Amino acid sequence: MAESRLSADSRNGAADHPAAPRDADMPGAGEGAGAAFLYDSVRNLLEQKIAVGEVPPGALLKEAAVATHLGVSRAPVRRAMAMLAEQGLIRPADGQGYIVGAARARRLSPRELHDILAPSTEDMNRSATWERIFARVSDEITALLPFGTYRIQEAELGDYHDVSRTVAREVLWRLMDVRLIEKDRKSHWIVGQMTARDVRDSFEMRRLLEPQALANVAPSLDLAWLEGLAGRIDAAIASFPACGAGEIDAIEHDMFEAMYQGVRNARMLGSIRRNQIALNVPRLFRQHFPIRDDLPALTLYSQIVRLLSTGSINAAQVLLRTHLERAEPLVLARLRVLAMLPAPATVPYIVAVH
Repeated sequence: MAESRLSADSRNGAADHPAAPRDADMPGAGEGAGAAFLYDSVRNLLEQKIAVGEVPPGALLKEAAVATHLGVSRAPVRRAMAMLAEQGLIRPADGQGYIVGAARARRLSPRELHDILAPSTEDMNRSATWERIFARVSDEITALLPFGTYRIQEAELGDYHDVSRTVAREVLWRLMDVRLIEKDRKSHWIVGQMTARDVRDSFEMRRLLEPQALANVAPSLDLAWLEGLAGRIDAAIASFPACGAGEIDAIEHDMFEAMYQGVRNARMLGSIRRNQIALNVPRLFRQHFPIRDDLPALTLYSQIVRLLSTGSINAAQVLLRTHLERAEPLVLARLRVLAMLPAPATVPYIVAVH
C-alpha cells in the first residue's frame, strides 16, 4: 500500500525477521524445501577443504579475503565462519579473522588463498530460492489488491510453493519492502485492499521522484536499448489495439522499472519501487477488459523515449510529469471498476479477512 498506510503497528513483527543475511544469501533455484542459504554453501565448502587439508592447519582466514576469492559478499562469509568456529574447526585470531585448528597461525599469501578457493567458485550456488517463487507470489497477491483484505499463512505458503518456511518468510519480508503486504498488530501478514487514497499518495510520490530519477539515469542509458524500446512502442501504436495487453505491460515494465535500474541513489530507487504499486491497477484491468484507453499513454512513452535518445532530458521530464498527471484519474477510475468485480479465487495460503 502507499507508505502512509504502514503504521508503526505494521512493523511490530520486525523482531521475527531472521537475522540471516538478506543479500543473495539464499539457496539456489529448484533446491526445494531443504535448500540451504549461501552462508551454508560457504561453510560446507570451507569445512570440506579444511577436512582434506586444502586449507591447512594454522591458516589465517580473514572474512574480506575469503569473500573476495569466492566472489561473494562478506555477509555470508561472516556467518559461515562464525558457524565453523562454533563447530570448533576454526578459532578467533588475536585481531581479525580465524585460525584453522589448533596449530600456530600462519598467513596464506593472496596467491595461495586464490589457488585454494577460486577453483571452487563455480560450485557456489548464488541464486536464491526466494527469487524462484517471488514473481509468482507477487502475482498471486497483486491479483487480490482491489477486492478486499486477505491474510497470508506463512507455513501454507511454503507448502504450496515447496520451499522452507524460512524462504517463505524471506519472500514475505521482501513483499513488505515494496508495500504489497504489511503486518498487523498480531504480526499476521496482511494484504490490504488498495484504496483511492493509496493511488493518490503513490502518484504524488511518483511525480516528485521519477522525473528526477529520469534525469539522473538518462546520461547512462544505452542508446541502442532506447531505440529498441522506441521501435516497440511505435509498433504497438501502429497496431493498437491488436498489440495486446501483454505488450503494453512489457513496455510499461521497461518504461518504469528497467529505465531506472541505473539510478545510483539506492534510497531514491527503493522509494520509487514502493510507490509504483498503482502500476498493478492497469495491468489487472487489462486482464479483465479490452484495451482502449492506453493509446495516449503509449504516444507519450514514444515521445519521452525519443527525447531521451536525443539528449533532451528536461523535455522528457516534463512529458513524464504530464503522463503521471493524466494517468492518475484513469487509474482511479479503473480501480473503481475492478472493485465491483467478483473477487477472484485465492490460492490455498491466502484467506479472506471478513
